[in-house]
Amino acid sequence: MRTKYLLLFLLVPVLLRANCNPSCCDRAGLLSIGAGTFDTIRPKERMLQFQVEYQWSASWHGIQPIAGFMVTEKGSTYFCFGAAYDIFLGKYFVLTPSFAPGLYLKNGGKELGYPLEFRSSIALAGIFRNCHRLGLQFYHISNAKLGFKNPGEESLVLFYSIAFW
Repeated sequence: MRTKYLLLFLLVPVLLRANCNPSCCDRAGLLSIGAGTFDTIRPKERMLQFQVEYQWSASWHGIQPIAGFMVTEKGSTYFCFGAAYDIFLGKYFVLTPSFAPGLYLKNGGKELGYPLEFRSSIALAGIFRNCHRLGLQFYHISNAKLGFKNPGEESLVLFYSIAFW
């Protein structure tokens, strides 16, 4: 069953005849909206999360600034600012690693041990004709042992990005 959804995800850009030129798409700013699971790997602590992220069009040697906001169903929030790098895999797909330190507020959610947390992320997205993207993002948030505890968490998010020039 999962294979069917993965194949659908991988074929969406092809079915829509995506023909975005990477040299055009790499100059676009991206506003991403996503939903997924917080603490994906630990079933007892798993919860819904929603996020918004902006990836600027300006870059330094291909490295683009990003800013993001995430909130869980229990009210935990994470604000971050960091950097991303698009690796175009032909004209249909893009792989985007990123790193973003940020501020985590527990509220009613999981205790991560320290307000300063670091997010390491990888995203794979299909590129549409208008340079919009549909993809999956996986990331790990950790305080790098700065706090009294460092349980970390992993998130898996389905996102849609709107391109702006």
